[in-house]
Amino acid sequence: MSAHVTGHALDFVPNDRIIAYWAARARGGVGLIGMQLHWVHAVPERNPFYHPQMLDGLRRAAEAVHAHGAKITCQIGNMGAEMGHFGFPSPWAPSAVLGPNSWAEVFMAHTMTTDEIKGMIDSFVHAALLVQQAGIDGVELHNAHGYLLNEFMSPHWNARTDEYGGSLENRMRLPLQVINAVRAAVGPDFAVGMRISGDEFVPGGYTLDDMRTMAPLLTHNGKLDFLNVSAGNYLYASTVVDPMYYPLNSFVQCAAAIKAVVDVPVFARGRIIDPQQAEQILADGHADMVSMVRANIADPEFANKARTGRTDEIRTCIGCNEGCWGQVARFHMDGMSCTMNPATGREHLPGWEVLQPAAVRKHVMVIGGGPAGLETARVAAERGHRVSLYERGAELGGQTLVAAKAPGRESFLDLVRYYSHQMRLLNVAVHLGTEATAQTVQAESPDAVVVATGSAPYFPRFPGAEGANVVEVRTVLNGAAVVGDRVIIVALDNDIQSLSCADFLAERGKQVEVLGRNYDFGSKLDSATKHAIHQRLYRHGITLTPNTGVKEIHGRTVVTYNVFTEAERRIDGVDTVVIACGGQEDNALYCSLKAQVGEIHLAGDANGVRRISDATLDGAIVGRAL
Repeated sequence: MSAHVTGHALDFVPNDRIIAYWAARARGGVGLIGMQLHWVHAVPERNPFYHPQMLDGLRRAAEAVHAHGAKITCQIGNMGAEMGHFGFPSPWAPSAVLGPNSWAEVFMAHTMTTDEIKGMIDSFVHAALLVQQAGIDGVELHNAHGYLLNEFMSPHWNARTDEYGGSLENRMRLPLQVINAVRAAVGPDFAVGMRISGDEFVPGGYTLDDMRTMAPLLTHNGKLDFLNVSAGNYLYASTVVDPMYYPLNSFVQCAAAIKAVVDVPVFARGRIIDPQQAEQILADGHADMVSMVRANIADPEFANKARTGRTDEIRTCIGCNEGCWGQVARFHMDGMSCTMNPATGREHLPGWEVLQPAAVRKHVMVIGGGPAGLETARVAAERGHRVSLYERGAELGGQTLVAAKAPGRESFLDLVRYYSHQMRLLNVAVHLGTEATAQTVQAESPDAVVVATGSAPYFPRFPGAEGANVVEVRTVLNGAAVVGDRVIIVALDNDIQSLSCADFLAERGKQVEVLGRNYDFGSKLDSATKHAIHQRLYRHGITLTPNTGVKEIHGRTVVTYNVFTEAERRIDGVDTVVIACGGQEDNALYCSLKAQVGEIHLAGDANGVRRISDATLDGAIVGRAL
């Protein structure tokens, strides 16, 4: 489980919360755990390794992981031009470059002097020595993803004309100096590895063929013990945290290509989410170890379940990026979690990593078989309650079934697969095709009711919204609506649904224009998913028109206006208008039952329309409260 930022320790000093997170994965069978990136800096005030509690925090992390037989490494590095996102007003880089905008905003970097470069090398050494003193098993030097060492190696970032720029030898100078200095400091018996991007996938950056030349230069003197091969940088975040649009094994080919030219162990990554998939990578000789970050975020027991043949019980990462990378990149105040596993990031709280049996066993009736209802039912049943679940549709899954109809979004069906198996495993009485009513509740006479009835479509209020050629996005994706050749999508969701629908229709040969009132589209999305879906839309030739509202629909004419100037535009010859404005909470049943039921709870979109990760979190909280 390679290093990854969690947002659980904002000062980067290991605390109880993040240590519990790592320990849970060690307990679950992970062999090697990479701590999150701990940045280094030549300025001590900007360097967490000078924090008075850092040594103790590192030591406690090592002890917690070692207690379960696993090894742990600490990743150290500087984010270069990206450091501005973390409160540094002038990030350092090899040259004056603009940092990527995958986080919050763009910063212009300060060009490092040779004295500052030497100070940065010293900061790597200081960090490595402290990590070694704490009993951590090794360090991983971060030389990937557009961070500082990567920037020096890359012609995309490095425009220097001194001994650190220009030729390949000069661009390799700083990474090699860091390797040599760290190895000299820690000695031969302490693991020192390096994370690299096999290919930057950016214009003017280095390619996989280039890295096949550079990687042997990094390892030839025997001072590195392994290479952890990733890909990309945050100019295009989808190559770093590849969302569900990417295939499984998305960047394993980078590791395989590097393994062929070096003589140290190589780690592979790239949507490796299944035990058989991981074993095949090793069997094919593509890598010596697989890195499975999000797979173990989703299920800390992944390895133990695989080892004991319980693969059907694994919570498979679906690549939605909502709870993990999405929350980190949005600087979510609560840090990283997981759509599939809301207990992620809460392992330090009583009753979250290990569920507490119910003090009083109840008959619990859950109404709604979407993510919130399913997680509620799973948690309640596992705690010992007798659970019955009512779903008005023919299948479990709720809106994830609709989302999975869009191209590249099929992984949502893994959520349905996991929960359907859990319902069988935990003997939850599932009633499909059954509309629960107040009479149904009265007849079943439960001790507690959980209403998770989701959301209903929301229609904006403008003339013509009820026209015969106006349809709602859900009916388009599930195939219930008839859609003509020229389509306008009114996108007020600011999320993925409207963009997924545009993708869906374009694949069917439709001419699509998307209208939105905001500055851009998909601003609620994590940067990796946003990049991937926009790439698909532009390749399809879809027109995206921001800053635009709809004044009225009149037959086949859509009248729009610019939200700033109010200038009108008429779009004629429109066959179908698709309304994609999100949903509104569907809680009428809850309101009618509230006065009649002794214990009643509301969960998911019925309690406010949000993300799927919020729905499963609601279910997890309610299931523990019953």
